[in-house]
Amino acid sequence: MSKSEIVVINSQHEHLLFTLAEVCERCGAHTDMIIEMVEYGIVDPIEQPLLDIWYFNSQALVRVQRAQRLMDGLKLNLSGVALSLELLDEIDGLQKHISVLKNQLL
Repeated sequence: MSKSEIVVINSQHEHLLFTLAEVCERCGAHTDMIIEMVEYGIVDPIEQPLLDIWYFNSQALVRVQRAQRLMDGLKLNLSGVALSLELLDEIDGLQKHISVLKNQLL
């Protein structure tokens, strides 16, 4: 799978968890890069039953690939990627809020 592809996961599989190694394999990323993404708050592990094992959900896979596209396409560093994703998340939330308000007016 190339880095520019979006991982499409059926909603029935959203409960699946992926280890750090599986995220690296599916996204074509090195372990150190994913660890740095966690440190910058780009992606968060959802469970840490043991100190050495991180688990990620399917949304994290999509977010890692989105971050990779920002790094590759716009030549952003991880700090820039974190800020960009935060702003994109805020825009998405505002668009959803606008949609709710529009539906209330109808």
